[in-house]
Amino acid sequence: MSFAIVDWNIQADDTLYIGLADSGSDISVTVHDSESAAQSGTGGIASGSAAYGTGSTVILSGSSSFTFFNASLDHHLKVSGESGDETKIFQVSPSADLPEISNSIYQSESLIQRRATYEINAHTHTSKIRDISIANPIPSLKIGDVLQIQSTRRGINVLTAITNLTISGTPDSIVNTVETVEYVDLTKD
Repeated sequence: MSFAIVDWNIQADDTLYIGLADSGSDISVTVHDSESAAQSGTGGIASGSAAYGTGSTVILSGSSSFTFFNASLDHHLKVSGESGDETKIFQVSPSADLPEISNSIYQSESLIQRRATYEINAHTHTSKIRDISIANPIPSLKIGDVLQIQSTRRGINVLTAITNLTISGTPDSIVNTVETVEYVDLTKD
């Protein structure tokens, strides 16, 4: 395991640098207003500590007071780490290197809604299954092949994958019937 910030609950207006270090008995947390101060370990504007483990809570205290992003939570940070982990510095700002959804940039309702809409659109789809009869058998067709279906009368021009193939017939005729699937993205406007 290495040191990590797993939750963030600070109302931040400026870029901050959070240092996580092993103090020998717990995780030492320091807040700096510049990267050079964080790397040298001087000029901290706030500090705190947390027990080793996953999701340990931190309350910051020091020369600068921080307001909670979500006042119903009783911590400024949640951190993870174990004894012996290397010191790590995190930049926290509107373009932070923390997980996006818990980033303090998502303070406005419109940004939260945009992010949720993006996630819904990125992971929602449906499949259209079609049974198509082909009058002239095509012996080279096999499951997994991609077919392009075009019909100007029906307004269809799509690529579909063959999921099932049946050859049936009588002594007078042979018919290929293919089952195809087309994946369609569903999006919320």
